[in-house]
Parts: sequence; C-alpha cells; structure tokens
Amino acid sequence: MSIQMVLADPHPLMLDGLASVFQHESEFSVCSSVQDGQAAWQDVQRIKPHVLIHELNLPKLNGWRLIQAIRSDGLRTIPIVFTSACPSHITHARELGLMGLIGKDKPRNVLLECVRSVLQGRAWLDTDLPDQLPNPIPVPPPDLDSPQPLTAREWSVAKLVVEGLPNKRIAQRLNITEGTTKLHLHHIYQKLQCSGRMTLMVYMRNNGLA
Repeated sequence: MSIQMVLADPHPLMLDGLASVFQHESEFSVCSSVQDGQAAWQDVQRIKPHVLIHELNLPKLNGWRLIQAIRSDGLRTIPIVFTSACPSHITHARELGLMGLIGKDKPRNVLLECVRSVLQGRAWLDTDLPDQLPNPIPVPPPDLDSPQPLTAREWSVAKLVVEGLPNKRIAQRLNITEGTTKLHLHHIYQKLQCSGRMTLMVYMRNNGLA
C-alpha cells in the first residue's frame, strides 16, 4: 500500500514543486495539495493520510495549531514541517514532540530522507536553518472572554517580562536561546491578545498574575 500524503503551502509554485518530488516516487501517493491550514485540516480529517507536510505560516490555521489539532483528535497522521523557519523553531518542535522539520532550502533527496526517516520512527529535525526570525505566524485571535492558556514555560517568560527583564536576561535565566524567548513572547501576545511588552505587563498586573 502506498504512503498517503497531504501537502500544504500558501505558495502555488512551492506546492507544485513539493508535489512533484513525491509524484516521482512510487511508494508515495499525494492525495491532496492545499494552500491554507483550514483546508489541510479538513483533508487530514477526511483522508486520514500517513503524512502531512506543511508550512508553518499558513493562512486560516497556522502550522502549530494544525499540529495541535491532529494531536487533540488522536489521528495517526504524522505532521512534518517544511518551512523557511529559524533555529528557535527546533526547540519548539522538540517541546511538541514533533518528529520532522526541514528547511525549504534542502534538496529533493534530503526531503525524501527526512520523510522516510520519520515514517520509520526516527525523528528528523533540521539543525541547519537560517539564523533569522521568521515573519510573524498568524494565529486566529481567541475569544475576548476566553484567552488561551499559556504553557508553563510561557508563564515563566511572561512573569520575567513583568519583572522588567529584557529578552537576553530572560533567556539566560531560563537557560534558553534569545530566539526561543522571542518565539515564546510571540505566542504569549497572541494568546493573551496583547500588542506588546507594555500591554502584557498591564494584563498580568490587572489580572493578579504579576
């Protein structure tokens, strides 16, 4: 039986190129190629493919949310992130228990190696990603009366922000990289609907969380 796949990337040319890699390999069957996270999620639920290869920066439902949705539903589909991401995303991928993450700058044979390794139960996380932060990943805003819960690490970062520590000091205190600190802050701002550092401090103090 062939390995069923769903592919998701917002750029049509990238999506076509990604599909062509697997269409020339007899062991794989590309069942769906879509350009947004919501369509990817619908096809994953409908097809229940073996693998979902997707960009992080997807419209309608971003890549991290897509991974969480698959986990929450207990689906067998293995998500593999295919992205122009930064090294800090590797840390977040490990925290989520993600099996596969590969940069878009890698050649065809390396992508195939990544997918085959993951299917055999071996994690494949690209450690050679560009040393830069990605564009902000759009996250659907939460309900005003029901902010999303922060993870334990996000709470730690938020509390240190309230103490007035800059990103570099927060990273040193928590023994993480500065890039990871920025990624945590991005998620915190999205979850609590804060526009930045000052509004986060006000939110924490007004809610007795400081």
